Amino acid sequence: YLLEKSRIVSQTESERNYHIFYEMMAGLPERQRKQLALTTPEDYYYLNQGNVVTVGVKDDVEDFNRLTRSMEVLNFKPLEQESVFRVLAAVCHMGNIAFSPETRGGLEAALVQTKHPLSVAAGLLGINLDALAENLCNKAQTTRGERIITPLDVEQALDTRDALSKALYANIFSWLVTRINSSVNKASKILSIGILDIFGFEDFEVNSFEQLCINLANENLQFYFNQHIFKLEQETYDKEGISWKKIDFSDNQPCLDLIVKRPIGLLHILDDESNFPRATDESFRLKIISQHKSHKYFLVPKTKASRFGVQHYAGAVWYEVEGFLEKN
Repeated sequence: YLLEKSRIVSQTESERNYHIFYEMMAGLPERQRKQLALTTPEDYYYLNQGNVVTVGVKDDVEDFNRLTRSMEVLNFKPLEQESVFRVLAAVCHMGNIAFSPETRGGLEAALVQTKHPLSVAAGLLGINLDALAENLCNKAQTTRGERIITPLDVEQALDTRDALSKALYANIFSWLVTRINSSVNKASKILSIGILDIFGFEDFEVNSFEQLCINLANENLQFYFNQHIFKLEQETYDKEGISWKKIDFSDNQPCLDLIVKRPIGLLHILDDESNFPRATDESFRLKIISQHKSHKYFLVPKTKASRFGVQHYAGAVWYEVEGFLEKN
């Protein structure tokens, strides 16, 4: 599976986060909601960004009841179910952790501003409150056996908070897949059809590193589709002497090469810049423009805007470089 992690921390207008968050708040008994310190979706940053918390044709309470019944059928123990909901609730509270700037050692540093969601999230995850705050506001590196602590600014702390939230959701998702598979009888022979449901191609008002990664996944899937449905299938028709009309298709290999081919693909240049102490998002942008300005699928802005473009198979997308090095 390909989990769309970006949805966990941000949604566009008229979009919801994953349904389970809204189902959980609508369907959990009052006593359990209080134990998880949950209120309504409107109160959580990770759930209200799209300004849509209900879907007209969807009954969140009934769908939550179906979910819990499915867990029981698959022999999920009550403690396992409770643990899943604790992690999901912790993700909701993590999104409400805000930071304020301060000066520490001559550097701009982030300080946790909202203590309540931090305390609730730490309690639900069973971790130390101060340790969570410390790791959200600082970056630790070990060089030659020495551990160096560097304060993060507010933007970096927000990115760290979001990265931790995405990791929590991704890990509970992976655990659920493993847990469900362990309950299914794998010995019996089952006839099945596989269905590939891929990410939607993303092109927002502001596109960043996450959109480049998602669109790269789409490019790879499109390439696979081209190879197996068009190229290889048509070669088989030719070999078998079948009379048919040749179908022309657009080969997106050059676009993939632009992004991932060593050593000058966009992501490899980004890796190099990320390891260079004095590199910045702007130095990355200037390097890829210098390297690829004549590439058919690379788009150079007409102004000095801090962005670059890629002509994907589904259309042109402009990416803002701010935060690329940090997110990488």
